[in-house]
Amino acid sequence: FQEEETTLILKLEKMNDEKARRKERIFRQNPKLGESYAWLDQNRKMFRRPVWGPIATEISTKSGDTADYLEQHVANTILKSYVVECVEDYNLFFRECREKRGIPVNINIVPRGELAPIRRLYSPEKMQVLKNDHGVLGYLDESFSAPDPVMQALRSTSNVHAVLVGSSRTQASLDRHGLLDYLAQREDGRPGLMNSCIFSCHNNKKYKYLSQISRYSGKSGLRVDEVIAARMLAAGTPPEQKEKLKRNLSQLQQEKQELEPTSQRIKSEHDEILGEGQTVSAKLKEIRATLQDIKRSKQRLNDAKRKLEDYEKTASADHVADKQALLEKLKYNIANATSAMMKAGEKHEELMSVTCALTGVKMTEDGIVASARKLTEALRDSQAETEHLETRIAKLTHDFNAAKNEMKQLKAKADREAPMKDARGNDLPLKAQLEELPETLTEVEAALEEASAKVESIYDNPEVLQKYEERKREIEETKREMEGLSKGQDVKKEQLKRILVPWEAALDNTASKVNALFTKYMQELGCAGEIHLTKGNHSARKKTREESESSEKANFKDWGIEIRVKFREKATLQVLSAQVQSGGERSVSTIMYLMALQELMVSPFRCVDEINQGLDERNERLVFKRIVINSTKRPKRGQEHCGQYFLITPKLLPNLTDMEVEDITVLFVFNGPYNFGHFRDWDVDGFLNGREQPVQEEKSAAEDEEVAAPSPGGKRIRGPRGEAIVLEDEMVEQEERMVPPRRSSSRSSRKRRSS
Repeated sequence: FQEEETTLILKLEKMNDEKARRKERIFRQNPKLGESYAWLDQNRKMFRRPVWGPIATEISTKSGDTADYLEQHVANTILKSYVVECVEDYNLFFRECREKRGIPVNINIVPRGELAPIRRLYSPEKMQVLKNDHGVLGYLDESFSAPDPVMQALRSTSNVHAVLVGSSRTQASLDRHGLLDYLAQREDGRPGLMNSCIFSCHNNKKYKYLSQISRYSGKSGLRVDEVIAARMLAAGTPPEQKEKLKRNLSQLQQEKQELEPTSQRIKSEHDEILGEGQTVSAKLKEIRATLQDIKRSKQRLNDAKRKLEDYEKTASADHVADKQALLEKLKYNIANATSAMMKAGEKHEELMSVTCALTGVKMTEDGIVASARKLTEALRDSQAETEHLETRIAKLTHDFNAAKNEMKQLKAKADREAPMKDARGNDLPLKAQLEELPETLTEVEAALEEASAKVESIYDNPEVLQKYEERKREIEETKREMEGLSKGQDVKKEQLKRILVPWEAALDNTASKVNALFTKYMQELGCAGEIHLTKGNHSARKKTREESESSEKANFKDWGIEIRVKFREKATLQVLSAQVQSGGERSVSTIMYLMALQELMVSPFRCVDEINQGLDERNERLVFKRIVINSTKRPKRGQEHCGQYFLITPKLLPNLTDMEVEDITVLFVFNGPYNFGHFRDWDVDGFLNGREQPVQEEKSAAEDEEVAAPSPGGKRIRGPRGEAIVLEDEMVEQEERMVPPRRSSSRSSRKRRSS
């Protein structure tokens, strides 16, 4: 009975889980929808915010009629759609299901999953009249429950907050009292009629009345549909099956109660028989032990008799001495055997007493085990209750945090739209006005009555009506201007579409060229690299735009160039950043990227400052070689030159082989305590003339005595004013490198140097 009762209870609980049964039925009818839900359920951690749906599985209707009304009013695609709370989750879900797996999926976006404020179609006074006089039960969104994001999605897509749910009285009002005309009347004073939708029932049939106002004639058109039974939102298990299971369970429990006294009596008899059996078993063990002792004693006695016979035979041989010794030994053995048997008897008595004690302990142990089992069951029940309380605490905590966050948002909105203090911290007049407002409910009601009296005292003012008509004409003119602007915006969007395709193709082509050169240059360094034109969410936006026929243009602020490099063989390509690469690696990557860009851009000159700092010797030589190659090669067709390149650096590596290129010029900037006092003292022409003129014999003697001591190995020349200047050998070599070779003006105009 216990097992059958447990089985029936589990089946009933499973039937009562309407949400799970509904999911099984919906996914059985729509396998693709089941595949999308299975993927979502396994990958919820990938999303930033909760994802809800399908909507049909999140709704809990309060009655079967509500399920029929809701499924009749809401489109089937909406009931099968999902709800996300941010654009990022929309793009992720759409890309993974629709693009990668080919699973059709419909998604609605509810920003941050919050319910937006709604404005009911009918005033509270009119709604009260509908309930009292026409049997209206309420709005459709009040007849079911769903999470806030799902409820907001249904309000946005299907206007469930503007649909009325009625009863059989409502059908009578529709037929005989002109309820549709009453619903079409506006309460805001504007001319014309308004749309309405209402459900009613009559003779076990349900109907949907939809009244729509024509935009051109202003007259109402009525459509009446019979409501069919819900399929997706129907109850998970038929009610008759539930009732049958409940009856079986009740009958089983009644039989169990009737058999309970007999079961208790049989259980007590079983316990008594079990106790007697344990007593008999203990006595049986005791008898078996005694029999074993008797058998052992008989065996020892037989052994002693055999030995006695042997001794008697031996004694008959007249061996007096041996006989006497054997008699003594026999007496000793008999005494020992007698003593052993006495001790065995004592031990047997001790064994019996211990066995009795053990039997009592065993019985006590069984009682303890039963008590432990009961305590375990009580502990399990306490744990279940604790888990239920923890779940309730978690839900209350979540609701509290949600209310707290909503309060913070409302406070922030209030501070933003109606601040209490200005930027200097001074109180604004609003604070005093709020303090003057009534604090108690009685004062508020009195203020409302006073305001109502003031409103009722307002009289008709023709000037106000005239201003109203003028303002109405202004609004219509503004609407016409907005329509014109909207058309102009559409034209601009079409122009943008036409320009975007060739521009994007040219940009991709340029990026691929730069990528090819950059990859080549990095391979020459023994590294790897590539560049990639990132377009943000442009591709996803484009597909969404094509499917939804939206004209939203791409967001170009998310576009950019992404440089990926690797400097070790086993590493992978990573985006160039200060958190991953060292300073030298970033310098190498940057200069190679600039070299790749230089191939596609024409510029009179380029200048970099200390680009070689932080590089090791090998990379610095390779970088310098690449700069020289790109800056001194022949210009392309249609270009006069490939541009000068200025490399500013405090030092260069010695023995740079690329310094031998003819089109390289090295410029030194000298500074120090032993330089000339004024820049005009530096006269290159005077230095050259001094080197070319022979030293006169008559003047050199005195001059040699003055200048020979400081620099025996130096070179003497004359300055611009005839004074003697000593140049060290190293300075002479530097001077020779600084002086450019003389070239013709025509050649200088044709050929540019990179420095």
